[in-house]
Amino acid sequence: MGQEYDFETRECAEELYVVDGLTFEQVAQRTGVSVTQLKTWSAAEKWREKRQEYRVSLKDIKSNMARMRSALAKKAVGSLDPQDIYAFVRLEKIAGKGDKAALDTAKIDKPAFFLESLEFIAGILKEKDPEGLKVLARNFDELVGAFKARYAEAT
Repeated sequence: MGQEYDFETRECAEELYVVDGLTFEQVAQRTGVSVTQLKTWSAAEKWREKRQEYRVSLKDIKSNMARMRSALAKKAVGSLDPQDIYAFVRLEKIAGKGDKAALDTAKIDKPAFFLESLEFIAGILKEKDPEGLKVLARNFDELVGAFKARYAEAT
């Protein structure tokens, strides 16, 4: 009779193969489970199919993220609403860093972030829509005033 493995070992092996994309040999080295046993589990639980589904899902997520970034950029430039601008710039920071800590919005210096956002939008407008930059400049004081009124407690 073969060696018994606990559920956690089996689950870890599956994750290493499906999610991390390791080979059976690499999974065997990390878990101490034989390649033969891993292949048995893989066949029984369809690890290869799960790995393919996982890869397709990641591709979809990346594609959807790109569409969302584009839609938010258009909305922010079109509306110049501070919340739209904030949402877009925040998403860009998260996408750029790929950092889980970037999702933690509790520690954001809102005034500094607002100014960063305006600089970012102004840069895009300067390149892509000089007339839009003029609109931003004409409405700058109103935009800053609206931000200050909305986030007075943060300043």
